[in-house]
Amino acid sequence: MPPESDIEIKIDFLEGQGSAARVFDIAANLIKAFEDLDRVLITAVDSRISTALILEDVQKSSLKIWLRNFLEAADDQALKDVDWKPQVGKYLVKAKYVALEWLDRAVDADHPAQIEDLTAKMRDLAEETDVRHFPDYPPTNPTRLAQPLDAIQRIKGQFEEGEKLTITLDKTDYTVNLKQQWLPSENLPEIPIEQELSNEMDMVLIIRKPDFLAKSQWQFKHGRVSLSATMDVPDWIRDFHHGKYPIKPGDALRLRMRFEYRYEANGDLIDQKMTVIKVYGVIQSAGPAKDLFDEDGSQ
Repeated sequence: MPPESDIEIKIDFLEGQGSAARVFDIAANLIKAFEDLDRVLITAVDSRISTALILEDVQKSSLKIWLRNFLEAADDQALKDVDWKPQVGKYLVKAKYVALEWLDRAVDADHPAQIEDLTAKMRDLAEETDVRHFPDYPPTNPTRLAQPLDAIQRIKGQFEEGEKLTITLDKTDYTVNLKQQWLPSENLPEIPIEQELSNEMDMVLIIRKPDFLAKSQWQFKHGRVSLSATMDVPDWIRDFHHGKYPIKPGDALRLRMRFEYRYEANGDLIDQKMTVIKVYGVIQSAGPAKDLFDEDGSQ
């Protein structure tokens, strides 16, 4: 008798063909995609709730995996007074079913993706939980939602001809259309942007974590605030990688930073980016800043 579960994943694979690791990679990638999808979906109900998928059992032959949603909430009296877990669990199951159906549609110029329809449906499902007791459930961010949905579509490409993927949600079997592999991220609507603003500022930032492998994100502290910035200073980065600027804990950079902001038409901030565009020099420190390693500044 199968164990109690919220999700059952069944992969019918061709035995004796290719590496056995491929099937387990598919399963692992699919579980990760579903966990990421749940984390996006849960924000429509309450951002204080966290979710993870717990392995209940595994069956061989065709690979069959049973998973259960594990839900937690921050210490909040409003949630303590409500038996919210059954409703939220059902919401996550229904939302995944809706997402799988949406991904299996054919998309072309005459039949656009219309992710807005999907986010609206997710909001309606979130409102059915009645966890918030008010009809103020925020719509799911299409850009964030597209990321785990992209992952599910890419997983379809890992299957061989003749193999099959069946997802059982709330005792309902759904056979996934492995042929539909279009990416939601490539079908997002244009976001109306009222304006893009930028400014530059000279600053001194304590280095928390340099990127020794590339020129991408360095982590800094400015007072009590932690931040990450892209290092767009190729000549300095090249010299740094050649050992010209040795850095030790507590050192800082005197630099020029560019701040860029993108706003929706209604004034909501939708994107921000920080870029180091000039490094004036390294400021050596006698020792690490007292709060460099502890977020609260404790020793």
